[in-house]
Amino acid sequence: MGFKQALEKLHSSKEYNDWKKKNTYLTYCFIMISPEVKQEWQIGYYDPDADKITAFSVSDDVVKNPDSEVFKKDKKVLELEPSKVKITLDKTLEKAKKLQKTVYSQHTPVKKVVILQKLSLGQVWNVTYITQTFKTLNIKIDAESGEVIKHDLIELFRFDK
Repeated sequence: MGFKQALEKLHSSKEYNDWKKKNTYLTYCFIMISPEVKQEWQIGYYDPDADKITAFSVSDDVVKNPDSEVFKKDKKVLELEPSKVKITLDKTLEKAKKLQKTVYSQHTPVKKVVILQKLSLGQVWNVTYITQTFKTLNIKIDAESGEVIKHDLIELFRFDK
């Protein structure tokens, strides 16, 4: 299920419509892609009055999760604009895979974590690969144009002597 289908399913669900609050806004959509994990979207809404996030799990069913604290580097949680998402999850993963195979071929992905979010650099698909070499490869792809904005490889563990 793609992002827009998951969002439509959420918006038509009883769980969402029973909860829906006027002052909240969409802030992220998250999915983990791994053979051992059932794929489900986590779709989060920010409530600025309570400074909390309410997330919904969307797969076969829709489940409202308990409100949680907000992790924010910036002072403001930015609103995600679904109408500006032109690149699908599948196209994003194709682009990320191509970059991984050409630039980081020795770092084979084991798990993929994908977050659609708005950051200070724009609205992005934020793709993170956990690799067999115990590193994370992070790739930020513009959600409207499909352009790779940034990519870097980070050590998960560092062993000092």
